[in-house]
Amino acid sequence: MSWGVDDTSVRVALRIRPQLANEKIDMCRTCTHVPPGEAMVTLGKDKSFTYDHVFDTNSQQEKIYESCIQPLIEGCFEGYNATVLAYGQTGAGKTYTMGTGFDINISAEEQGVIPRAVEHLFRGIGERRKAALERGDPPPEFKINAQFMELYNEDINDLFDASKEPGKKSHIKIHEDANGGIYTVGVTTRAVSSKEEIVQCLKMGALSRTTASTNMNAQSSRSHAIFTIHIKQQRVVRNEAPPSEEEKDDTDKETDTAAAINDFETLTAKFHFVDLAGSERLKRTGATGDRQKEGISINCGLLALGNVISALGDPKKKGSHVPYRDSKLTRLLQDSLGGNSRTLMIACVSPSDRDFMETLNTLKYANRARNIKNKVSVNQDKTSKIIQELRAKVVELETELLEYRQGRRTIGEDGVECINDMFHENTMLQTENNKLRMRIKAIQETVDSQATRISQLMADHAIWQLHKAGEDGADQVGSMIQGYMKEIEELRGKLIESESMVTHLQRRISNQGLTLSTSLSSRSPSHIALTGGLDSSDLTSQFGGGSPVSPIAEDTESIISLAKKDLENLKHKKNRWRKRHNSESSDKENRSDGEEEQDGEGEKNG
Repeated sequence: MSWGVDDTSVRVALRIRPQLANEKIDMCRTCTHVPPGEAMVTLGKDKSFTYDHVFDTNSQQEKIYESCIQPLIEGCFEGYNATVLAYGQTGAGKTYTMGTGFDINISAEEQGVIPRAVEHLFRGIGERRKAALERGDPPPEFKINAQFMELYNEDINDLFDASKEPGKKSHIKIHEDANGGIYTVGVTTRAVSSKEEIVQCLKMGALSRTTASTNMNAQSSRSHAIFTIHIKQQRVVRNEAPPSEEEKDDTDKETDTAAAINDFETLTAKFHFVDLAGSERLKRTGATGDRQKEGISINCGLLALGNVISALGDPKKKGSHVPYRDSKLTRLLQDSLGGNSRTLMIACVSPSDRDFMETLNTLKYANRARNIKNKVSVNQDKTSKIIQELRAKVVELETELLEYRQGRRTIGEDGVECINDMFHENTMLQTENNKLRMRIKAIQETVDSQATRISQLMADHAIWQLHKAGEDGADQVGSMIQGYMKEIEELRGKLIESESMVTHLQRRISNQGLTLSTSLSSRSPSHIALTGGLDSSDLTSQFGGGSPVSPIAEDTESIISLAKKDLENLKHKKNRWRKRHNSESSDKENRSDGEEEQDGEGEKNG
């Protein structure tokens, strides 16, 4: 079960430890049963509980980490807070599961949650830096800080402070920022840059933690331990700038017109590893003196934690006051329960029947925690958040502008925005067109399959006839083969005839074009004018009496029309010349007649 971005519920994982040697010696029976492949446990005969993860007595540390904690570490790289808290009765295996004991003889397979998470954290940092260099981006910068503190008798102790005197009260204060986040003042913060450094810090803090021996556990934790890792990350966010209109219209430009705009964003996250002290009964632990006071303080803190879980998880108490301030433990875990954090509770129980009541109380406690809803959000700096919101707004406005340009949105006469009906109609037509294309494709596939099926049936029929004929039906087989050969020869003859007709037509068209161009070039414009233009019989003889349909015939028609226009122009010129000549000759005759009359009158006068 993976963690989603919008998943805000507190997850609960149940781990059942194996029976101890003294429990086997005392002949204790197992009172828990886990059905194979189901996240459910049955206590006794009729008490069943369902959780997000259930790990039986034979479960390994690696499987628990990969199933529950690994997604939380990946979420820290994206800016999400996370909390893992181990709860259960004393001696149930909480410290072993969390890995805060640091036994010298422990093997790599038995490492707890915290060492594995630290290794995963620095491995993820290396992988992200390598991936950024391969993309050509600046590698992200990480700053890792660690804090380790314990809550002993309602007093917060700094486990990194070796100079603190035993029994002296600390001056660590718990504060709340403007966003509701909880932070501490006065706790030593150590900057770490490698897995080895953080593991060394864990070992040093574990040695400073308060432990003691009781009747139920030889090394009982007498305090609540909280190990916190603060992760600050500054990385490059590549945003693709949308191309402009000129870049969209100009197809000759480079295809990579979108300029990459690199912005830096800062993400912060904190990871709480909480190892709660075990709930215990004084009758069974046999604690006295200081151990008794420690047990009472532990139970008071767990009671306050239970009240907070009930107030947050009970639907009947929704909206009521949540008593975070009843204990410093609940105050420190205010972010993890109902706040900005992805929280996982690991409930550790004993399978022995003598711990039946403690196991039942732990299962009820964990079942109520599943109902808590947290308010998970990314811890991003304000500048990066504002830039991201503005970019989202720009994308929204560009989408709206594109819809106006495409005609999807229009403004009516009354100034009210509405959706264009033509756009809907176009969309419907496109959808119908796509459906028809799919149908045509399906029909074509059906036709192909049917053709294949028909050919297969024909082949099967021919084979069946061959088998049916056998040796006695040689004449029938021969006639069948003769029919097939005849059909093949007919098809082959038609193919050859078609090819020869195509070749003949191509030659004829080319020859007609050459002949027409030669005849036109051999005739002068005066010849065309005197003969009254080109005769249609010439074109008929060139194109076989049909109408010209080829490109050469179209050119011939244009040449004929031009020749006719030239001929008409020549005729007009000739008519004008004749009229002018006739008018000049008539003028000369008139002048000559006038001169003769003048000469005759002169002779008479003389």
